[in-house]
Amino acid sequence: MDTESFKIDNVKEYQNVKKAISKKGQPGKIMRFLMNSLESYRQSRKLGWSRPWNKYNLTVFQSFKLRCKEDKELIALTKQLLELDIAMPSSARQFVEELLVDEKHLMGFLFVHDYDDKGQLFEGVTLSLGRVKDKKFRDRVDLIFESPVENSMSQGFSRIRVYIDPYMGAKEPLWSCVVTENLSVTAHQAFDQLANYSWSWARQEDRLWNHWTSDYIDYFAPRKQPLEMSYLYQADMPESRIQKREEKAA
Repeated sequence: MDTESFKIDNVKEYQNVKKAISKKGQPGKIMRFLMNSLESYRQSRKLGWSRPWNKYNLTVFQSFKLRCKEDKELIALTKQLLELDIAMPSSARQFVEELLVDEKHLMGFLFVHDYDDKGQLFEGVTLSLGRVKDKKFRDRVDLIFESPVENSMSQGFSRIRVYIDPYMGAKEPLWSCVVTENLSVTAHQAFDQLANYSWSWARQEDRLWNHWTSDYIDYFAPRKQPLEMSYLYQADMPESRIQKREEKAA
């Protein structure tokens, strides 16, 4: 296989690559190439949970499964946050409201990451909620809570990136924004709660999402450089944990 020029262009090639990966017999370098080719194909067609804003220039070092029927406090906090902090257009708000009350189908994940935003490093947590759409696709809403990093120290929650993305074909999200000003107490509480989950769920097997294929996907990896002070989990470094948030007025 010519790894320099190979690209998955159609369903047949996609199925062939899936079969090759499922056999698990390829060397690690080839497996990594195949998995990232598969991910590029899936992302370009919005197959499954794959989305570009959770892939590029970041490292996802923890992934957790939500139990949406049990995690009702987190869902309620999300609803409150979207009402207080996010000035969405009516089409986006209608979709979000319909999604969050769809208890039968609602599903979710937390993705904990480091992110290089044009040279500025952030650490953060993506609260990702969605549901299956037409078997192969997903409706999805992402709230990404982030703290900038300076001199190996996390500086405090400072922004939310929002992506409202009902599946409507391989298109751009219905709506997205970045909120950096006048973040409410609710927003800070949500960040605190998600940061706490990063530590408290770190060794809970029933919360961890850890499919074997993630070993071969570029953006799933341990932290490249642990921080001296971090809001988010660092194995064998409990002394680095920042537990008390900086109080800010709503």
